[in-house]
Amino acid sequence: MITFKQFFIEKTILGLEEDISIEGIGRIRAKLDTGNGAYNVIHGEDLEMDEQTARFTTINNIRLELPIEDMITINVGAGNKEERPVCLFNCEIGGRSFPKIPFSVGNRGDNTHKILIGKNFIQKQLDALIDVGLNNVASQNLAYDA
Repeated sequence: MITFKQFFIEKTILGLEEDISIEGIGRIRAKLDTGNGAYNVIHGEDLEMDEQTARFTTINNIRLELPIEDMITINVGAGNKEERPVCLFNCEIGGRSFPKIPFSVGNRGDNTHKILIGKNFIQKQLDALIDVGLNNVASQNLAYDA
């Protein structure tokens, strides 16, 4: 069993919003959403799908065609559900590379943040603590000082 102190010392500190570089798209500001237990989410509109491929327009009017890794059903509120494709992206946050990270594709045109980073990715891959009073600190390599 690890101690409380050990748990915090080994964590990276990130802000509520962080810049993320996504291969094929570029650098975008994302919101770290600790309440989102599902996949990360990336903005996609004009979505077209067949059994294996998703085609959509994303941030900066970039048109992508990617293999579908999974399909998920999301509760978007008020009892409404939406079926979304899941595609893999190579990402970089704070100088750390993360290959083949799953993102569901959803239309976030009305949202401020076109990318949401979910709790599972934050916990399992980033292994980070979120300080909601900070923004864009991933590249500063902040760490808990005991």
